[in-house]
Amino acid sequence: MLLYFKGSQAVKPSAHFKHRLVLAGITKTMNSLQLSFIIFILVHTISFGRCEDISFSICWMNKGDAVERQNGNIWLNDTALKSIRKEGKVTSLTVPPAVDNKLTLQYGGSVQAWTLSITPRTKYTKVRGRQKPVEQTTNATKGFLDLMSPTEVFACENGTLFFHQDENFFLAIGHTMRLPIKLESRTPSMLLVSWVENRPAVSSSHTVTLYYTELGSFNTLSMDFTTNNHYRFTALDACSAYVPCVETAGTLSLTCLSTITDPDLPKDFEVKSWNSNSISLAWDCPEKFSFFLLTAFYLNGADHVTEEVLFLLKDNFAFVLSDLEPCTRVQFGLQTVCQAGMESRYSKMVLNDGNSAHSSIEALRQTSFGPDNYTLSWEVRNTSSISMFRVYHEGVMQGTTLITSVTVGGLLPCQQYQATVEALCGHDALMSTKTVTAHTGPHGVSELRYRSNDSTAQWMPHTTHPTVAFLYELSMENGTTMQSSHVNDPELRLPGLEEGKTYVLDVWEECDGQWESKHSHVVFEGSNTSFELHMRTAGHVLDEVLQFDFSLLGLTMVIPSSLPEDLLDDSSEPRAKMEKIYKDKMQELLKDFSQPARVELASFEPADEPNKTEVLFMSFDGSQTEGDVPLSVEDQLDYIHSLKIDNITVTDGVIHWKGPDLCASSRRTLCPRNSLCINTLGSYTCVCQHGYYDVSSVIEPPTASYPVCNEKGLFSQCLDRMVTGGIAKPYLTSYIGGDVDVRLNDGRCTVDESEVFYYFRTSRKASECGTQRRVNKTHIELQNNLAVTLTRDQTISRRDLKVVWKCVYPRHYVRNAQVSVDMEWLSSISLVEFNSSLQLGLTMTLHTDGSFTSSYRDAVTMELEDTLFFQVTLHTNNSFASDVLLQVESCWATESTDPQDAVQGVLLKDGCAVDNTFHWLSVNGRAQTSRFSIQMFTMPKGLPLYIHCQANVCGHVKDCSKKCTSQQRPKRSLSQMGREGKRAAVVSAGPLVVINRRGASGVPPSDWAEHITMISIVAGSIGFLGVTVLSVSAIMTYYEHLRLQ
Repeated sequence: MLLYFKGSQAVKPSAHFKHRLVLAGITKTMNSLQLSFIIFILVHTISFGRCEDISFSICWMNKGDAVERQNGNIWLNDTALKSIRKEGKVTSLTVPPAVDNKLTLQYGGSVQAWTLSITPRTKYTKVRGRQKPVEQTTNATKGFLDLMSPTEVFACENGTLFFHQDENFFLAIGHTMRLPIKLESRTPSMLLVSWVENRPAVSSSHTVTLYYTELGSFNTLSMDFTTNNHYRFTALDACSAYVPCVETAGTLSLTCLSTITDPDLPKDFEVKSWNSNSISLAWDCPEKFSFFLLTAFYLNGADHVTEEVLFLLKDNFAFVLSDLEPCTRVQFGLQTVCQAGMESRYSKMVLNDGNSAHSSIEALRQTSFGPDNYTLSWEVRNTSSISMFRVYHEGVMQGTTLITSVTVGGLLPCQQYQATVEALCGHDALMSTKTVTAHTGPHGVSELRYRSNDSTAQWMPHTTHPTVAFLYELSMENGTTMQSSHVNDPELRLPGLEEGKTYVLDVWEECDGQWESKHSHVVFEGSNTSFELHMRTAGHVLDEVLQFDFSLLGLTMVIPSSLPEDLLDDSSEPRAKMEKIYKDKMQELLKDFSQPARVELASFEPADEPNKTEVLFMSFDGSQTEGDVPLSVEDQLDYIHSLKIDNITVTDGVIHWKGPDLCASSRRTLCPRNSLCINTLGSYTCVCQHGYYDVSSVIEPPTASYPVCNEKGLFSQCLDRMVTGGIAKPYLTSYIGGDVDVRLNDGRCTVDESEVFYYFRTSRKASECGTQRRVNKTHIELQNNLAVTLTRDQTISRRDLKVVWKCVYPRHYVRNAQVSVDMEWLSSISLVEFNSSLQLGLTMTLHTDGSFTSSYRDAVTMELEDTLFFQVTLHTNNSFASDVLLQVESCWATESTDPQDAVQGVLLKDGCAVDNTFHWLSVNGRAQTSRFSIQMFTMPKGLPLYIHCQANVCGHVKDCSKKCTSQQRPKRSLSQMGREGKRAAVVSAGPLVVINRRGASGVPPSDWAEHITMISIVAGSIGFLGVTVLSVSAIMTYYEHLRLQ
């Protein structure tokens, strides 16, 4: 974009602005002493090619110091050239094209002046002055030029115009395309020039001289000699004019070039401040400069430049770009500019991210993966301008989030995917987008076991993919690795193990040679396999004896269920709970055995029969405190058989449980979310999945029937008089890497501790335990922080953790929450972080029609027959509460912002319409959005109306819908009823201004609905748009209270 500039303000040119070359007309003014003329001399019709391929110069020859004897001098643009000369040499100096150059000659008692304009691209030179130059050479001038060798370059050899010629001196202008001297490169402190050598030369030494401008004349800065055809002038000043000259050996020429050095870079270019509509910049100036060129690059979300705006700044070292549109991203480039005539030199551009970096997605990466999912994380410097992040998987949007991480699930194992994250500002303005290649991994192996009879390890693979291999590592009990490699089959021969020694075998899956699953491991004792095989070959009798000996090792029980996939990992927490359940069951069977028994569970293995599992128990004499003394397996089997317990039989030395698998046979889901059902031989129990912990014992009130499984054991409750929260100890220990110390807020209150949890209970008084308390017009926020660090006896720490719990309480609902009338109509949602992962919000918006595509934002007038449309929405933001449902329980109108106003017009009660114009436009309680409409009305005082709705939240397993009868009551029949306040989520909207066109007649209305003639909803006069923020625990606790009531 082309701009005119005034100071630091940019002004756009008019629409008819164009680049154009304006040729002045010919004007003559005569008197007896003066004559002005303009003469155009066309250069020969040869193509100049690029502008830098042609050089224009003034040339002169001064024989016998003729100019000095005549007390003369030559000035180019008011700078004297007297010092640039060489006796008997043809001297030339380049002239900048495309500008007016002033040439002045003082010689023989007179002064002549000319204005020269050179335009290479249009092939003409314009000369203006009193004395007309000539094209023909005199004999004296021709004699000077004939002394030059044929290979020597005369800088004015083409299109030559002579301003003066006599026997001792000539002055001319012309051009050449052979470039006798050329500027090869430059920096702020260096000039590199080259020239055309004359061959053969009498002497190989060239003289180079550098001149600089001072007090209106050129002065010698340095002189040197060189045998090369180039020379580098160093230690120069930036942004300064210089004239390098070279006297080429073996020639009659002194060729000079007028140029400038490059400018220095601007320093300390930085953003001083920025906000949503302006950016303030500042920098330090270099020692010399002509002006600064500031470029503003407007970027889109893909970091592509959509517009460039230039600003010329003469004497300013600061700049403010203001009046930015919302969600605008701008980067800046700053250059120092030096000018000498038409020659402009620009420094390298110094870039500044402006405000673009604050909303850019940085460090997008994959942080973890599973067999069916991957997790992405990223960073944003400042999230104030980010309304949400959109996540795409293989080009398909997966959802939105407000946090800087997301997990994409439901994928295939060992696959690569393209994932994209977009940062949005406002409703749909793209601020940044980044793409990364993500991948899933293999499932891992299960049922890893060691078969001692042939020293072979076997396992069950779970990933079907051509690139999957099995990796293993065999080590001693003390951790010493014996061997590690990979195999392609799900079994591994382990010969040469020492009998009686304990070994640990880890096996896992790997795909594409890089993505590994979790490890499965088994601990076993080595056996002398060669001895066992020798005994088998001895005959059938010995083989039977050997088998009998193996059966003495423990008790084998077959149960009528297979292990769920979640229980295949030996190290998982639900696996440990399941093992304890079966161990306790066997311990109960042997409680009255003749000897005290101590039972240990050894292994789980699939049975020969389908959908059954073999459990191996080891039982020892419980009276022995030193060493493990096995009990007789035969005696124990006889004892269990003698118990005559239903569904338990002993056959061929194996205990069989014949009862049903209640977990598999039940038609309904027996266990709550995030838990597993485990068959307990006659009943069942529910245990939390791996990574989840049962918080039922520490929440208020405690529950005992089913586990409440929360991820990481995180829970929070926002109760009437108390705030509670907690987190699982095993999670903290694994995350931090050792035993931990925990501190609540400032440490004045201790943290409660159970076997599994750290938890706290604080009152809503901020002064008691250091709870942080924030209050605004509508809500009170209480925040408790738990600082987690390694214990002091741990000398190395790499992780600390801060866990934050927040509770938000409505402050007198929406009392005194009205905003000023000059504000815009509000339709927004406020989100608060709960349990480090949960954000829910509730909003009510008013719409123009039943399509619900346009909500009220501008002034609108409605007649009596018009209808107002409402939408109440629960926002779960893709959290784990995304399956909850919204039920609008009641709606009413007041003539103040207080929902508890004594005068109320009830529209909806207990989920059923009270007003006969109230119509449901969606099924209430079956989704996260409820829609309805109502015809407008007035109330007794004729004041602006406020609409309030109370909403409940419940899960999919609950029936949230209402069955209503047709009986309804008019609004005024309930207008004076008091309303019992309930702890519920309340949203409000208003005011709605009702205008009565009938005027004040003094006749009271017969009914509110008949009193309405027109309603005007004024944009900017909304008193309150209620936004209630709820935590999952608070929602569920309240819903349970309502159910009990």
